[in-house]
Amino acid sequence: MLGLFGSPATSEPEFISELRAVETEDRLRVKTAGLLEAAGLEIRDTNTPTEFAAAATVAIMRLVLATADRDFEELSFENRFVTGLFGFLMAHNLSRRTNADLGVVLGIAGLDLFSREEIGQIYSLGKSYRRLRQHRQMHLALRDVIDGFLSHPDGDTLEDLAGVYQLCLRGDG
Repeated sequence: MLGLFGSPATSEPEFISELRAVETEDRLRVKTAGLLEAAGLEIRDTNTPTEFAAAATVAIMRLVLATADRDFEELSFENRFVTGLFGFLMAHNLSRRTNADLGVVLGIAGLDLFSREEIGQIYSLGKSYRRLRQHRQMHLALRDVIDGFLSHPDGDTLEDLAGVYQLCLRGDG
């Protein structure tokens, strides 16, 4: 098929996409290992990009909580919801980077963060995530902070991420 200007359209072979996803996973594991280990966390071993994106989402969100000196179980309903929205943003970015199935990543990560009794919360988060995307400037700002951390995970970008997370929380814990 011809591209826009008459040149053959090029598409990346699937094995190249797979190699890029594996490289991204390896790089994220190596670069976040020290930060996660210091907080007593790790990204568990996985077999697929989707499993990795889900495990990384949960581990990084727990790292953000630890950095912000917050315990998910002690958060108010509203702040648990904010944490879930941050998890959605994190999952979206990680899924894009690793060619993972976003729907499955969100389901797995949501179940890992929330209790079985709060399963309805995951569906509400999806609706709120769509509304957040309508507030383009805020969505882009949050996405940029998350992207900054995932591109260069270090103490400074983690502090930035945790700081923005804290700004979004209600003061009642």
